[in-house]
Amino acid sequence: MPATILWYDLETFGRDPQHDRIAQAAFIRTNEELEEIAEPLMLYCKLPPDYLPDPEACFIHGITPQEVEEKGLTEYEFALRIFREMSVPGTTVAGYNSIQFDDEFIRRLFYRNLLDPYVREYKNDNSRWDVINLMRAVHDIKGEGFNWPKNGDGNPIFKLEDLAKVNGIAHENAHDALFDVRATIGLARKVLHQYPKVYEWYYTHRRRERLAPLVNLARPERMLVHTSQLYTRPEGCSTVIAPLGLLEADRHALVGYDLRVSPEPFANMSEDELRDLLFTERAEASRARPPVTMIRLNACPFLAPISVLGQRATKRLGIDLEICRANLRAIETTPGLKARLISAYRYGRKASDDLDPDYALYSGRFYLPEDKRELERFHEVLRERGPHAAKNEFLRIQFQDQRIPTLIGRLLARNFPETLTAEQHLSWKKHAYGWVQLPLEKGATALADYARLEEELRGMNPDDPRVLLSRALLEWKAHIEALVGER
Repeated sequence: MPATILWYDLETFGRDPQHDRIAQAAFIRTNEELEEIAEPLMLYCKLPPDYLPDPEACFIHGITPQEVEEKGLTEYEFALRIFREMSVPGTTVAGYNSIQFDDEFIRRLFYRNLLDPYVREYKNDNSRWDVINLMRAVHDIKGEGFNWPKNGDGNPIFKLEDLAKVNGIAHENAHDALFDVRATIGLARKVLHQYPKVYEWYYTHRRRERLAPLVNLARPERMLVHTSQLYTRPEGCSTVIAPLGLLEADRHALVGYDLRVSPEPFANMSEDELRDLLFTERAEASRARPPVTMIRLNACPFLAPISVLGQRATKRLGIDLEICRANLRAIETTPGLKARLISAYRYGRKASDDLDPDYALYSGRFYLPEDKRELERFHEVLRERGPHAAKNEFLRIQFQDQRIPTLIGRLLARNFPETLTAEQHLSWKKHAYGWVQLPLEKGATALADYARLEEELRGMNPDDPRVLLSRALLEWKAHIEALVGER
């Protein structure tokens, strides 16, 4: 099949992909020339009874639980529909800040619904991409031809709605997923037309295997341009790094050193001292943090040879290449420094046994082949013979991964409550009430937060747009309490 780009955006009921749920998803498929080749797709997702949306999120996008209940699919149907769209062979799934935000929601959506969270990202020549770093790179490398809004500190702003507005890109309704998709495509088209070489470089280097020759750790002078939010300052978001090496436990993770900064203060530090400065609050405020970062090669980083920086861009970014070269030589000639900087990034994830299965996407191992085969059969039975047959067959199977039985049980309870026995229904109600009363995730919305919302509502002006949304949320709270509350 010909290569296509599936542009998408999500509106969510909160900002935490581990806990929060998707409200709305919009998709537009284009060819690689960015011409639309299919009708846009808009989907809504019903909410499960063991979750409460964050009121602040609803105030931003204006979507209520009642709206998704009326228009939406069950989460399982929603996940299947998106999985199929993203899995069309030759598809690059792209968005705006999608790698850091939307893709994390999608991975957890698939995981909760027992679909492979990663396969759509690489199988059948599929991939993913993100336009936000393209815009940062255009700002830093080219600068001209676009208007660049700034915040109070003088830093460039890369919010989609702000960039679209000042650059004449239609964006009539920010925080509506379909309008956000169209604005993203509009910005991408503008870059493609004005700076096709920058566009093509980043697009063709979206995959890890295309970056591998660039990140050649055997080269004597290893200096690359890295563009990232991490370096945001009034001059831009790019720096010159030295790729130090890959993490032993994660071959997608490259450790890079910002060569604008001298390594001399860190030359004699131990691995533990470096790790303290990188990750813990024990670090003294007077001691500088080592200028190293972990760059995920499977997450579409913008990396390029230093030749992309012309004299004007180098001056604008405040980068002195001779200083960078001197700092690289210092790293290379300081015994053990490079190895210690890489090792400082070693960390342990919580074992999956320490986490609730809903939250254990990244904490457990990948499913073993025999479990994967059983899960493929689970979806087949569910599709062809229905949820009762799937429940009766698969809740008896001894899976190797202990997360799976809990996830199957919750999938059925959330999407097919008619399959529950009276005893199971009571157990599910207790689970759901516990999760909305005392969520496991820190900062998650609980029933007590809705009590505060009721107080805030009394102080709102009648014409405040939050009034109707607040009333809808309080009605939803009453609905959930009636559904799962203690009696």
